[in-house]
Amino acid sequence: MEPASGLAIHFTRCNAPARFNEWIAWTNDVLLPAILEVDEVRAASHWALTQQPVPGMPSVGFSHVTLYELLGPLGIANRALESREQILHATGGLDRNHCVINVDVLEAHGRWNQKPVPTVDLTGHIMAYVMSNDPQREREWDAWNDDVHMPDMLESDGFTGVSRWRRWPQGGRGTQYLTLYDVGEIGVQTAVERSAAVMPGISAAGRKLDCHVGGLTVTLARP
Repeated sequence: MEPASGLAIHFTRCNAPARFNEWIAWTNDVLLPAILEVDEVRAASHWALTQQPVPGMPSVGFSHVTLYELLGPLGIANRALESREQILHATGGLDRNHCVINVDVLEAHGRWNQKPVPTVDLTGHIMAYVMSNDPQREREWDAWNDDVHMPDMLESDGFTGVSRWRRWPQGGRGTQYLTLYDVGEIGVQTAVERSAAVMPGISAAGRKLDCHVGGLTVTLARP
């Protein structure tokens, strides 16, 4: 299958708790199949935060994440995705309690630029926005991610795959890069524990770059 050239990440939630199960069913039975009819969409998958927001309490504002894997030029692919969503809205196919809190579009980046195709064995993701806090060292930081950090993380035996992404189009301040870790049958909690367990050794060996900064990081599992 052709590699994904980009990723559209939709941060979503249902704004009516009483209809949550209906919203999940609509997402799986209506939304994802409709989007998958778009030629420029390779795969679509829906994920839940492993730590769900507590009603009435402050939170990140979303409860679920939908990952759309795009093909070809990102401008064309993203417009095709948006067009299908607009058709759903115009024809009454959009769930009335579906809320899209934010959308990020990213392009495949670096050595780890081929995301594994999602299968039934994929049980979750760790989604980490990352950056260098020293713009003058960004090239060094980028190479370190490709050549050191990604291999170290895969050797933790916590992940079945990893892919790197960069905001599209680039610009503005804040984190411009995303690392997406795939989790298999061991589950997200075990994956987090295994990757955390190797960090002291990595630091002791001098393999951790001092300008590396993690931003928003969330763990995702199947709803």
